[in-house]
Amino acid sequence: NIKVIHAGYDYGHNTHASVDHTYKVETKSKVPGKYMDISGNKATAYGLIAAAEKAGLRLFLGSYPITPATDILHELSKHKSLGVTTVQCEDEISGCATAIGASFAGALAATSTSGPGVCLKSEAMNLAVITELPLVVINVQRGGPSTGLPTKSEQTDLLQALFGRNGE
Repeated sequence: NIKVIHAGYDYGHNTHASVDHTYKVETKSKVPGKYMDISGNKATAYGLIAAAEKAGLRLFLGSYPITPATDILHELSKHKSLGVTTVQCEDEISGCATAIGASFAGALAATSTSGPGVCLKSEAMNLAVITELPLVVINVQRGGPSTGLPTKSEQTDLLQALFGRNGE
């Protein structure tokens, strides 16, 4: 068994030597000018600010930190001067419930999360549905279950959002 383990290790370690082609990505020169580098989370935060401004409402985000959605909470927290209120709650359900309360009070209310957070928020989201209160739920999809790609890739976050169930 030890020989098999060593042979498997050596095969994996030396496989690159048998590859007969390589890829080289050429450097691209930039034309002088102004460029913007923005992530989807930051763009979402700016979109929420713009929507609240156009609607004439204060923006409220009730959230609980979860990768990869936390950047939305961090970005919105920087813009209190624009009428943005952010609350970092003790759990996912509270994040959703505070946003529902803000919606009842007349704010543009949002909550952000990812995968397992949607599962936890589902009961509170149903409260928003039965009370007919508007609520923006931001579900930032991960590459896979658990911590994502280190374990395996799946569409479980998408299936949770579409059908309210876990796993493939």
